[in-house]
Amino acid sequence: MASLAASTTTRAAGFALIEHSAKGMGNAFAGGGAVAEDASSVWFNPASMTRLPDQAQVGAHLIEPTFEFSDSGSTQAGSPAALLAGTRATDDGGERAVVPNLYYVRNLIEDRLYFGLALNVPFGLATKYPSDWKGRYHAIESEIRTFNLNPSLAWRFNDWLSIGAGVSAQYIDAKLTSAIDFTAVCASTGTGLEGQLSLPAGTLSSTCTGIARGPGQGGNDGHTENKADDISFGYNVGVMVEPDQRTRLTVGYRSEVNHELDGKVRFDVPARIATNATLDAAVRRAFADGGISVAADLPQQVAVSAYHRFHERWAIMGDATWTDWSSIPELRIVYDNPTTTGDGVAIENLQWDSAWRLSAGLQHYYNDRVTLRAGFAWDQSPVHDPTLRTPRLPDNDRWWIALGGSFELVPRKVSLDVGYARLEIPDTVIARSNDTRATLNGTYSSHSDILSAQLSWRFD
Repeated sequence: MASLAASTTTRAAGFALIEHSAKGMGNAFAGGGAVAEDASSVWFNPASMTRLPDQAQVGAHLIEPTFEFSDSGSTQAGSPAALLAGTRATDDGGERAVVPNLYYVRNLIEDRLYFGLALNVPFGLATKYPSDWKGRYHAIESEIRTFNLNPSLAWRFNDWLSIGAGVSAQYIDAKLTSAIDFTAVCASTGTGLEGQLSLPAGTLSSTCTGIARGPGQGGNDGHTENKADDISFGYNVGVMVEPDQRTRLTVGYRSEVNHELDGKVRFDVPARIATNATLDAAVRRAFADGGISVAADLPQQVAVSAYHRFHERWAIMGDATWTDWSSIPELRIVYDNPTTTGDGVAIENLQWDSAWRLSAGLQHYYNDRVTLRAGFAWDQSPVHDPTLRTPRLPDNDRWWIALGGSFELVPRKVSLDVGYARLEIPDTVIARSNDTRATLNGTYSSHSDILSAQLSWRFD
């Protein structure tokens, strides 16, 4: 699954992915909706495909992240707040990933009506930590992937105005795992396991004392795995204005996609607890395998792009994209078993804000068969409060520096595009606390390298 998701250090804010074109990678996706030089225009702004001949395109993006956590005094749940056990001073949660894309454009009515089809991965993340790392009670493995099928139509009114619109069928699946500190759950008299089962305070106190090794010390760790998926739908619209033959301006809108994921939760109980019949019965009643549901409203986006060819061999481009991450205020898992977490609901507060991505690029048409590119971008994170960051997605602002080129293998028929980007991310502080998951204090040092390649075939 990780091969079709992406590390959290590689996306365009939050866990949105912008890796949809190797040609676009070369200029950090500046002018994505306005450049209109390959079939990925279907995704970035459907109106811009009215500039394209019939063609197909297939590509992939190899992502190599470094995502290293350094602990700075994480503490166990409960009181006293002793240091949390863990085998390493540093842990790397980055996962190598491959993100694919496929596009097709066809002119249905000569120079007027165009059809486009996009198949890509607009959202995704993959992080994986060692099972005994300091933040294991918050996250061990996190995977989210989406597949989006987006047919669209575009109409060219005249030499300066085109519009386009499309619909999306989007599949999402998610896998979230973490450790459970059963010592902390059991020992929280009246609020932990006793609270979940509505037992009188002190009912399990002697039993818990018998198994306790100290919260956060790993002796009574269990595990939970949540898996869920869904299919939902959205739409996108775009407009392109061409004031002259060298200049293009586009505005595009992509709707929110409202998912209601359904799936299963599985709990593993540590052997030390399973040997105590009284405690094992209580734990298995409170932590029973069963069904779950998760609501996830993936955000709407607005993108404004510009392209200007100021010289026969040179062009500049830019892009501003707004993503409404406030659509995901929290991660809420609803369990079919009402005794899980006490009320059958687990909530992880996110409080994300909307975010911007700004990019600029330069393109050099070296000759009729070779084009060179460069670009840079700033990605704003939807979260900046260390207490709201989660190790599943410890987000921060980042800078892109990108290079790339296009090479015609068969003149006017087959072309190869390659792109490379380096993402630099400032040190990211996390201070995440929870009554039974311990407090995770530390700093992430992150960067990522992305290598993209694609082939395009023209049919005209």
